[in-house]
Amino acid sequence: MHKFLRAAGFGSIISETDLYDFLRKEVIIEDNIQTLIKNGDGSTETEYVLFVSDDVGIAADTLRLPDGSEIIEYYYPFYCALDHASEEPCCLERRTESETYAGLIDEYKLGISLIFYIQFSLGYKRYLRLNPPADFKGTALTAFANEGVVLLPVTKLGESDPSVINRRNEEERLLEAAMQGDQDAIETLTASDIDNYNEAAKRIQTEDLYTVVEQSLMPSGVECDQYSVIGEILNVEEAENRITGEALWQLSLICNGVSFKLCMRKKDLLGEPLCGRRIKARIWLLGTVDLRRPA
Repeated sequence: MHKFLRAAGFGSIISETDLYDFLRKEVIIEDNIQTLIKNGDGSTETEYVLFVSDDVGIAADTLRLPDGSEIIEYYYPFYCALDHASEEPCCLERRTESETYAGLIDEYKLGISLIFYIQFSLGYKRYLRLNPPADFKGTALTAFANEGVVLLPVTKLGESDPSVINRRNEEERLLEAAMQGDQDAIETLTASDIDNYNEAAKRIQTEDLYTVVEQSLMPSGVECDQYSVIGEILNVEEAENRITGEALWQLSLICNGVSFKLCMRKKDLLGEPLCGRRIKARIWLLGTVDLRRPA
């Protein structure tokens, strides 16, 4: 069973048998077909999509063989977002374990390459049959979490403060230059990192860790699309999985300049999420790219 199905409100499905019965009866039906590809060998690949709330659902991709048998190749929960989280070029790479894709964005705001799972990847596979591989602009990011904790906000300078804007712009400029091999930029960033480390080491002696660390987004574990995040809550919405009746939180977050939406069960979040507060969680990051906007 996919480890983040619970976050989409499928916590009551507790066994593989229950899950496959649900997929066969509720998801893999003609009304839920979103994308269909016919292959030269007579087989057919089909992507089924079932919404269980306005934005959240479960997708399953199958392979129908020439003899009429249909195999479930993979399935996953999805979370759709219309707002673009990044305008940086996004490249897509095929994953090794299945016919799915990962997206990669070099986010200078974070100083790392942001890797995420591409939702509805059969549409991109169909795109590749008609077009050469390309990078795209306009990436919308979402995430699921199986558990999380609400943190209180910290006092900080306003986002419109000139010193904050100037420092952020300078950091992004240096990061971009360093990624292109500028030695002066690399040395400046190294010195800045040392200063930041020394300042954090002094503050941690008398302050709480989550006061020193305002926000963070760091890879977590061996799977490249999972992250440990501390992000600020910008908006809070409630939803319900129509199939299981489980209540969901849908939170708009920002973390080091990158915005995304997070979905999780209400019962798995400790604390009350309010705008301005923060959330700490381990997330599975997903995304969609606008195939109409090659970079």
